Amino acid sequence: MKVKSKKKIILCCCISLILLVLLAAVCFFQFTDLGYRMSVPYRISFEKAADNIYVNKNYSGNIKEAIRLTEDALERDRAFFGELQCTDTTKTIVIFCDDDNLLSRLGGDHDTNTSIFDPKQNYISISDEYLNIDIIAHEFTHAELHTRLNTNALKGIPTWFDEGLATQNDYREQYGLEAWIEQTDNGKNALPLEDMDTGSEFYAGTVEDRRFRYLNAKHEVGVWMEAHQQKGLLELFDKLNNGESFDTAYFK
Repeated sequence: MKVKSKKKIILCCCISLILLVLLAAVCFFQFTDLGYRMSVPYRISFEKAADNIYVNKNYSGNIKEAIRLTEDALERDRAFFGELQCTDTTKTIVIFCDDDNLLSRLGGDHDTNTSIFDPKQNYISISDEYLNIDIIAHEFTHAELHTRLNTNALKGIPTWFDEGLATQNDYREQYGLEAWIEQTDNGKNALPLEDMDTGSEFYAGTVEDRRFRYLNAKHEVGVWMEAHQQKGLLELFDKLNNGESFDTAYFK
């Protein structure tokens, strides 16, 4: 009887463990932004428009235009980095969506989510409101940075660098040099970098507050890029992946 009881207990524990794992998986794929994006290729609410590009069913936008803009944005980013690991060695899925309910499930209407699972993958979500080459190129720059840096290096980069690098491929005038000169009085009122280190700092406040941080971040990284060029950027990635701190690798 004791042996049978032990077997029953073990069986119950195994069943309970399996159920907990299944419940955790369901919760992850149904109720987290990243999980939902990861499952888009398998959902009946979405359909494949091209390789690694998905749209929601009954998408009312111009799918051919969305694909063309994606290709143009990739060319812009490829020229910036020299090559793209986020599409050549890692999968990056782009989701175009004009359904508000599905956008809320995706967790964003123009942003990039990167899984930390092996192999690493990027998931870009873009609504019709943000369907233009600048924003798509911006998001692919995030994807490329997240692909090139290992998990420890990614944890150490400040948000202003992540966004400042992405805006190098975002040519909108609101983030341009003339806007920076005007809004910062040629740098006199520029934001200190330490005030934009974290996501909670960078994305806080009004749209105008955030836009001003993007403006400052783009200018900072732009000045650095002028001095270091593409070669220096790739060397920076190597240093960060080899364990050097961001401040040491970037500022010295």
